[in-house]
Order: sequence, then structure tokens, then C-alpha cells
Amino acid sequence: MNFMCQRPYAFYGLAVLIPAIIIAVFQYKRIISQINIFSVKNFDSAGIKRTAQFPCRIIMRTVFRCLAWTMLVFAYAGFSWGTYLEPVQKNGTAVSFVFDISYSMNADDAPGDMTRLKAAAKYAEMMLSYMETSSVSVVLAKGDGVVAVPLTEDRATVEALIASLSPGLMTSVGTSLGKGIETALKSFPPNSAQSNMIWVFTDGDETDGQLENALSECVRCGVPVSLIGFGSEREVQILAGDGKTPVLTALRSEKMRKAAASAVKRNPVNSFSGVSVQYIDATEPGSALELLEPLKKSSAYAGFDSGELSSVSYEVKPVKRYGLFLCLAFIFFALSFIAAEFAPENISKKFRKTMLSALIFSAVFLLSSCSSRVDGAKNILKSSWSWYQRKYYEAVAGYLQTAADAEESGDKMLHQYAVYDLAATYLMMNEDDAALERLKQIAPDAPKSVRYAAYYNAGIIAHRKGDYNNAAQCFRDALKADGSKTDAKVNLELSLMKMEKEARAKESSLVTVSENNENVNAMQRAVFERIRENDQKQWKNSGNSENSNSSVDY
Repeated sequence: MNFMCQRPYAFYGLAVLIPAIIIAVFQYKRIISQINIFSVKNFDSAGIKRTAQFPCRIIMRTVFRCLAWTMLVFAYAGFSWGTYLEPVQKNGTAVSFVFDISYSMNADDAPGDMTRLKAAAKYAEMMLSYMETSSVSVVLAKGDGVVAVPLTEDRATVEALIASLSPGLMTSVGTSLGKGIETALKSFPPNSAQSNMIWVFTDGDETDGQLENALSECVRCGVPVSLIGFGSEREVQILAGDGKTPVLTALRSEKMRKAAASAVKRNPVNSFSGVSVQYIDATEPGSALELLEPLKKSSAYAGFDSGELSSVSYEVKPVKRYGLFLCLAFIFFALSFIAAEFAPENISKKFRKTMLSALIFSAVFLLSSCSSRVDGAKNILKSSWSWYQRKYYEAVAGYLQTAADAEESGDKMLHQYAVYDLAATYLMMNEDDAALERLKQIAPDAPKSVRYAAYYNAGIIAHRKGDYNNAAQCFRDALKADGSKTDAKVNLELSLMKMEKEARAKESSLVTVSENNENVNAMQRAVFERIRENDQKQWKNSGNSENSNSSVDY
């Protein structure tokens, strides 16, 4: 955990306490002397006993107010511990070339009988031809780190310096890769819109052991580092800087791998952001492509598809704790009034012990978990303000983030509030199914107000869908959670009335259908009777006509 103070000069504000305490002591003596003179003449024994409590009350008030001022000073000082990742939109890339120009780089064990430094220079020149849209700086590392070329897009300047690399460019002795990396990290402009990277061309042979700490600082700041190794792991003999002392040197690849792994392990929070430290052997096939791959994701370079010109990266930010100290300042200031206004003789011994235990518990709670809960409450408040402004998408994003953070930290109460607020937002967006899904996540042991609101809104959704039976059950559950709410009672009655109305409508429809069937049957019988009568008359008429005709014919 990184503990930092943004404004150390703020502690000079504590000097104000010295004259304040001196003034308080003089006032204390003057008040006590006047009270003693007045009490002897006018007070009885009970009054004298009460006045004897004044010194304790004045001292307690002074102590609490001093503590309140101290907390205000701490809040202004800008204390921070812990880190979080903040997404930042990045456009383009900036790469800092760190060249190890110590005398060990003069060993001629690179491929083609080249020295390590010459091989590093040729490798860097080849990489530059594929980085036309990236800004490049050059840092020389020997016993110290020096920015030889600030960030620029002038390739001619960079290539001219790379071609003239030599240990004679710096007079400092030894090899400090850590100082070179720290210098490269500081060479990037603050709040830059570019994605920053550091490439170190070295054999890993250092003399001060600061490599691991420098790599850890880069990871903490969100800057990936690539260690590019040159040379052979078989030791060779070279001459030291004095030109006389023979020394043995080799490529320390295993040492660089361990330093890279340790730097990432010391900053586990940055694993989410993709910030990494890697070792790459320059002689391995595809090593250049491995270095250029991160550039491809952020900007375009020759020989590859351009892709997106912008990307989202994550910067590590410290968690500021001024809210905690402001809260403590308010508590101590309130306690100063309580200590001054309430007489100790009116407070029982048991109550004083309870209050003391509560204060101790509150302090421990504030120091341990107040920060996460305060941050969550702040996010809920911010999202609620977006909700009232009808910016529902912003509110949904804020509630989702709060719910995820609360679930990760194990804060069940905050998680329940965030889930309910999310459901209420979905309800305002007419996303009933999504709202109902969130309301089902409300636990049975949630706060009473949350459970009531969850059941009540579930009833509203069911009522909208015409499921009055389910709506009535939800309103009953809401009344079980909080029976004092009249809205749930009214909606329950309305749902029951709707259920009765639907039942009556079904019964009336059944009766209507049966009556219609009877009417249809009667009509059918009448038609059949009429048809039968007509048939009978037709047969009678046909018989009479035949008889008359037959007589005439005959």
C-alpha cells in the first residue's frame, strides 16, 4: 500500500494550535478563578459540586476542537493510500528508447561479431522504420540517466544520435539501469494524450541493483516496459572504464526476467489494465513484432493496417482520503459542543462507558471501511442526481459500477441499495423485464425500506401487465415488510377489485353463450316445423290435381 501526502507544507497549520492552546489555558485559569469566587458567595454545596465539573468540560472541549483542527489540516494535506484504475482515452503512442552505454556493452559477442551496443543501435534503427506515427525520445543510461533527445517526431535527430552511441558520451561510472528507466518515465509529459512505453536496450549487467524498483514504479504509473537483451549468456572478458582492469560480463537474461516478474507482482491491481514488464531476447525470431504489437493497437505504423487511431488505456490513480478526515473533523467538532453543554454528573457511568465504546467502534469503523462505503454512497448520490435530471443511461452506469464495487468489497447493504436503484431506473425507462430481474435480486434480509420498495414496484409491474393476482401478492408482501404504507393498501384493493371484475366478466360471458345456444336451438326447431308443414301441404295439393286430370283424360 502506497502512502502519500500531496501537500506536506500543510502541517505548518498545526502550529496554530500552540497559540490557541496558550489562549485557552489563560481563559481557563481566569474562568476558574471567577467561578470559585462567585460560587463561594452564592452557591450551596450542590452548586459547588456542579461548578467543580467545569474544568473537565473546558478541557474536553479544547481537546476535541484541537483534534477537529488537526483533521482539517490532514484533509488539506492530501493524504492518499491505495490505488484505483481510471480509464483514459489515448491517441497515438510515445516510446522512450533507453540505451545502456556502459562498458559491458562493448563486448563483441552479438551476432555477426558486433558489439552489444552496435547490435542495439542497428535493432533500434530497424524499429524506427516501422514507427512513423509515434513520438520517440532517447535516454542514455550509465552510472546515471540523461535525456539525450526529448520526445520528438524528427527521425533524423534520433537516428543521428543512435549512430554515435558510445560509452564516452557519459563520464559517470558504473551501470544504473534503474536511473535510466526513472529518467525515461519522467521524460513523458504529465497528462499526455499518448500511450507511453519504455524500451530498454541492455545486457542487464548493472552495478547498483535499482532495476526492480524502477520497473515497479513504471507499473504503478501504468507505463509498460520492455527489456531487450543483447549479447551471449556465456561470460566474456572486457576492460573496465579505466582501460586496464579486466572484468567478466554476460547477458543477464534470468536476472531481468525475475526483476520483471517481481515488479508486476508488487502491483497486482494493474494486471487489469494490461500494464506489463517483459523481457525479450533480441535474437529470437519475431521479437520485433512482439514489440510493435502494442503500437498497432494504439496507432498506425508502416507495414500494418492502421486500425483505430485511438484506444482506451488505464492510469493508476491514488485513492484520496480527504473525505475521511473531513468526516472525523465534523465528529470531533460536534463532540466539543457535547462535552461543553452536557454536565457529566447528569450522565450515568454505564452510559459513559457505552458512549466511549461507541466512539472507539466508530473510529475503528471509519478507519477500516468508511472509505469504501463513503465512495459507494458518493457514487449513488451522483447517479441519483443523474436520475432526477432524466439522464437514465448515466444513472444506470453509476449504479452498475457501485453494485460491482460493493459486491467485490463484500458490502451487502450498499449492494442492495445499488440494485434497487438500478431497478427503479429501469422502471422509469419502461424496461419492465429488466427491472423485475433486478428486483428479484433483493435479499430477504435487506433493509425494511428496500424490501418494501422492491415488492411494491414488482406489484406495479405485474399490474401493468394485467397479472392482478401476482400484483395483489406483491402488495401483500410489501405490507408484510412495512404495514404502515397506505399506497400498498390502496393498490392491493385495486388489484382485488380488478380480479373480481375479471371473474364477473368471465361468468357473464359463459351465461351469454348458454343463452345464445338455447335461442339457436329454438330457431332451428321452428324452421324444421315450418319446412315439414310446407311439405305436407305440397303432397296434398299434388294428390288432388292428379285425380282431376285423370278423369278428364279418361
